[in-house]
Amino acid sequence: MDKELFSKLASKIGITAVKVLSQAEEYMRLSQVKCVGLGSVTATSKALICLDLAATSMKFPVDKEYAIKLSGLSPKVYSSNLKSMECMLGLQSSLGLRDLAVQYGCLEAVKVASQILERYETSLPAAQQQDLDLSKSLFTTAALYAACKCMKIKTDRKLASSSGAKKGIFDRLCTQFQKFGQEICKEASSVKKPIKMAQKRQKSLTEMLETPEDDGNIATSPKQERVEKTEEEETQMYEEWKRKILENALKAKAVDS
Repeated sequence: MDKELFSKLASKIGITAVKVLSQAEEYMRLSQVKCVGLGSVTATSKALICLDLAATSMKFPVDKEYAIKLSGLSPKVYSSNLKSMECMLGLQSSLGLRDLAVQYGCLEAVKVASQILERYETSLPAAQQQDLDLSKSLFTTAALYAACKCMKIKTDRKLASSSGAKKGIFDRLCTQFQKFGQEICKEASSVKKPIKMAQKRQKSLTEMLETPEDDGNIATSPKQERVEKTEEEETQMYEEWKRKILENALKAKAVDS
């Protein structure tokens, strides 16, 4: 874009500071190389976004509503392209895993994502680990995205594009991260099974303890108790009859003698 036209756009949205204009021009030059994949962006709208980004980074007031109007884009499309350019130019401040998860509604994947990053780091040679910065948007976003995939958590499609990296680079890293994620989820699943089995065994033991002891005796029915009682009475009657017979026999023998 012509430098004079660029300056005119800047003045229309309230940017007069030379340092802001200079920074916006630098962003514009970088965007020619790094932001080639953006859709729905004209030279004018790209220039306005660069001016907006420069003003924001330097905390300089800008008429954003008028900038959107001049860009010819809807507020939604303008905001989306601004966000994409911010990522592609490396201007987005790196969000931690939790902040990123809150933004995209997948907090339950934070733990697995963190473990993925740990395993990735330990898998690298010591020399590479020294220069590795896992707080960068590419790594945190890819780890969270991979964790969501492994845990079958539905996420916002914008999560993948928020890394600011090219699709090919992001996809390759995600593929690598998903291998770690699958291992982690599999290990977690195998740990839960023994716990469930132990809980079942504990429950069975508790039920056994709660069951009244019968000292090995089998409960008898009232009818069976009556039968047993009758047999006992008959035995006692027989013993009594036998005792009397013996007594009488002894008395008779004593008389005869």
